[in-house]
Amino acid sequence: MWKQKTFLYQQNMRTAWTKELFYSTLYPPNMTVEWLDTDKPENAINDKKINYTFNEYGFRSDSFEDRGEINILVCGCSHTVGVGVDQKDNWANLLKQKLQTATNKKVVVWNLATSGASGDYVVRTVYKTIDILLPDYVCVFWPPTERLELPSIEDYGYFTQSFLDDDNYPKSFVNDDWLEDYTFVKNNIMLEKIANHEFCKLYTNKKAHSTIANVDGEMFPANSEARDGLHPNEDWHELVADYFFKKIQ
Repeated sequence: MWKQKTFLYQQNMRTAWTKELFYSTLYPPNMTVEWLDTDKPENAINDKKINYTFNEYGFRSDSFEDRGEINILVCGCSHTVGVGVDQKDNWANLLKQKLQTATNKKVVVWNLATSGASGDYVVRTVYKTIDILLPDYVCVFWPPTERLELPSIEDYGYFTQSFLDDDNYPKSFVNDDWLEDYTFVKNNIMLEKIANHEFCKLYTNKKAHSTIANVDGEMFPANSEARDGLHPNEDWHELVADYFFKKIQ
C-alpha cells in the first residue's frame, strides 16, 4: 500500500496545482516572518521569539512536494496554524516529532490550516487535496461551530469565513442547537466519508475549538497564554499533539 500510494502521489504531483484548489491568501509563500495575524508587537504578552515559516503555497506546513514513510494531512483554524507559538511548538509539528521518534521513520505533515477558518473550510480543503496528497492519516482540530463559509459579498467567485455574532444569532439557524446538531455533525460525517473513500484513517477532536477530549474523556480547555494573549500556549499544543499521537499509535 505504501509503495502504491507513493507512486500515485508522484503521478498526481505532476499536475497537482493545475487543478482548481484552495490556496492560502493570508500568508506569504516561501517566507519566514516574526509577526502574524493577532500576534502583533502591540499585543505581545511576553518576549518569546517566534518564527512563522510558510511553504510554497503559503501554508505553515511541510512542502507539498515532500513525502515521507508516514504522511499526515492536518487542518483547522488559527489554533492549528499555531498563532502565538513558534514553528517547532505548534501541535502539528509536535505530532510529527513524536511519530518520528517513536517509529524512526520519516514523517511529513501537510498543515492546511488557516486563521479564521470554519468547519466548512476544513471539509472543502480536505476534499480538494486528499486525492492529490494521498495522506495516510487526516487529523483535524475543528474550528468554532459559529463560523460558516459563505459567498463573499465583494466577489461571489470566492468564499468568506463569516462570524455570526449579530442580534439574530442563532435565530437564523432555527434553534440554539442548529449549528451543533446539524452543521457540525454534517461536517464530521462528510469528512469521514471523504477519508474512507481515500483509505485514510481520520482522527478529530470531539468538540469544536475550545476543548479537546483525550482517550479518557477528560477535557482540556484552550487557554489564552500564547504570545498574542488570545491563542493557547505551548502546553496546550503539547496536549493536542499527544491526543493525536495516541490515536495514530
